[in-house]
Amino acid sequence: MIQRILFPLFAAILLLTPGMALAAEASKEPFKINGKPVPEVIAKVNGTDIRSDFLEREMVAFKLMSTQQGKEIKPESEDKIARKIVEKEIDEELIYQKARLAGIQIPSEIILKEIKNIENQFPSPEFFERALAMQHLTRGTLREKIERQLVAEKYLRQVIVPKVKMEDLAPEEYYENNKTTFMKPEMYEVSHIFVSTINPSTQGQSPDPAAKKKAQRILDGINKEARDKIDGILRKLEKGEDFGKLAKKYSEDEATSDKGGSLGTLLPQSTVPEIAEAMQKLTLGETSKVIKSSFGFHVIKLNDKVPSQLAPYDEVKADILNLLLVRETEKLKGELLAGFKKTADIKYLFK
Repeated sequence: MIQRILFPLFAAILLLTPGMALAAEASKEPFKINGKPVPEVIAKVNGTDIRSDFLEREMVAFKLMSTQQGKEIKPESEDKIARKIVEKEIDEELIYQKARLAGIQIPSEIILKEIKNIENQFPSPEFFERALAMQHLTRGTLREKIERQLVAEKYLRQVIVPKVKMEDLAPEEYYENNKTTFMKPEMYEVSHIFVSTINPSTQGQSPDPAAKKKAQRILDGINKEARDKIDGILRKLEKGEDFGKLAKKYSEDEATSDKGGSLGTLLPQSTVPEIAEAMQKLTLGETSKVIKSSFGFHVIKLNDKVPSQLAPYDEVKADILNLLLVRETEKLKGELLAGFKKTADIKYLFK
C-alpha cells in the first residue's frame, strides 16, 4: 500500500498530451536560457555528467505544460526554473548512484510495459514518435529515463519505508485539528427530462456556400423541434402532470428515462455547469424552467438536498494515513539526500 501511494510507476513521464504534440514545434536554435547559451555539461555529480540535452528536454516539457494551462513563462523566469530542474536532477542522480551501488535492477519487461502504457495514450505509433521528437526524446532515452526512475523508486522503498513508524503518524489527532478539511460539500438529488439538439460546431463543414446554407436550415429545424418539444413538456409539468411519468415517456436520456429521469445525488462540479447553476437555486420539489446546455434542453427537478456535514473519522482515516505517509516519507527522503550531499562531489557548470 505504501509503495503504491508513494512511488507510483512512471506512467506520465512525457508530460505531453496528443493535443500538445500537435501544437508544439521542435526548435532548431541553439539551446539558451534567458538568452544565454547553455554549455554541453551543466553539472557533475561524483564525476557523472549532467548534460544540457536533459535540461533542454525538461524546459520544453515545462513550457508545453505551462502553455496548456494558459500560463506564460517570462524569459527572466527561465534561470530560476532551470535551476530548480537541475537541482531536482542532481537529487535523482544521487539516489540513482546509491541504488546502483546497492545492486538495484529492474527487469526489461517492466520497463517495456511502461513504455507501452505511455505509447497507448497516443492515437498511433507515428503520433507517439512525433511527441517524442518534439520533446527531444528517442525511445532509447525514454527507456533510460524510465529505468532510472524505477530503480530510484525501488531503492527508496527499501531504505525509507522501513523507517516509517505508523504509530507516530497520529491520524486521529490530524482529523481533530483539521475538521474543516473533512466537511462534505452540499449535494443535490436531481431528476431531469432531456431533449437533444445538434451543435453546429460538431458537424462537418462543406466548402459549398449553398450546401452550408441548406445544412444550417436543417440544423435549425431540428433544434426548433427540440425546443418546441421541451416547451410542451414544461407546460405539462406546469399543469401538474407527474415529472417521473413525463421523463419515462419523453426524455431522450436513455440512461435515466426508465428511472423517471433520476440523475442521482450530484455535486455541483460533477454535472454540466448549466444544470449545476440551476439546481442550486431550486427549492425542494421545485421544477426549473428550460435549461440549455451544449447537449440540448433540460428541465430539472430538485428532489432532495443533502446539507454539508463533517465526514466521520472512520470514513476518512485511510485518506489521512495516506497523506501523513506521503509527508513522512518526503521528510525522510529529504534527510537522506542531505546526508548524501555532505559527502558528494557536486559541481555546477552553468550559472
